[in-house]
Amino acid sequence: MSLRLEAEEAMGLRFPERNGEAVIRFDETMEVPHGAETLMRGLYRNPEEIKKGFKTLHQETATLLEIILPRRARIREWLEELPEQPKEAESFLRETSQKIQQQDRKVSHMENELISKLAESGMDDLFPLPLSVFAQISYSEPCAKIFLRPLGRLAEILKLNPEIVRQVVRIHLLYSLLIIGGQDLDGQPFSRGNEDSTLIGIASFFALKHMKKANPEYQLCYTEWVKAWGGKSYLRLLPQESSIEKVRAAMVFWRRNPELSWEDAWNGLRSLDMEISTGPRPLASWPIR
Repeated sequence: MSLRLEAEEAMGLRFPERNGEAVIRFDETMEVPHGAETLMRGLYRNPEEIKKGFKTLHQETATLLEIILPRRARIREWLEELPEQPKEAESFLRETSQKIQQQDRKVSHMENELISKLAESGMDDLFPLPLSVFAQISYSEPCAKIFLRPLGRLAEILKLNPEIVRQVVRIHLLYSLLIIGGQDLDGQPFSRGNEDSTLIGIASFFALKHMKKANPEYQLCYTEWVKAWGGKSYLRLLPQESSIEKVRAAMVFWRRNPELSWEDAWNGLRSLDMEISTGPRPLASWPIR
């Protein structure tokens, strides 16, 4: 079964068709969208300044070695044959020791400066990023735009498989597009406005359900991608232990009734489910009058 048909079956929705083909489009582009500059730059807040720091440290370390290595060679000579004049050795050791201490202080100062700059860079400085850095969805038509270069950069930084990252993003977007572009069994379309948080939460629920049937690496790449744009809170909209049937029913009800929030649709379904499950009390339990 194709991914599209599997998604349609899971959600109880169908993409509209034109000439026998689903009306859905994925555009993958190599352009770098606005807001992705920090990601493309990488983990370093100011990479050129860091490079300059390493260059300076390298030069000063070389200067330190220019003092230490000749001193080491001279000491090795004296292991075999002592210097003619003890004062010569004393003067040499004092002079080189002073130079080493001065240069070592200079190197240590530069090291500390560089360490401070490195400490300012890292994951916390880079993430989270806007979701639009990786993909954008059109509510007016079933269309998604995927930015491959930011996704590739993310995979590189987090040491993930770039092709699997691309696939899990497509899976997430497919479920998102099906919610806003699909028709339910009665042919009813999506009748709400832009409600990204609920859309993401529902799409994530179904996407994760799908990932659990695939290689564990898919789940890892998906959760890391979601974390990269601060989407973990959306995953809490629907716990994974929730029944697919209940989520599907609540989603269809929510899609059809723009006056209701997702909480109204979800809680209403749960209340109805409780009424059905409890039902009227058995006659034997009724009080006898």
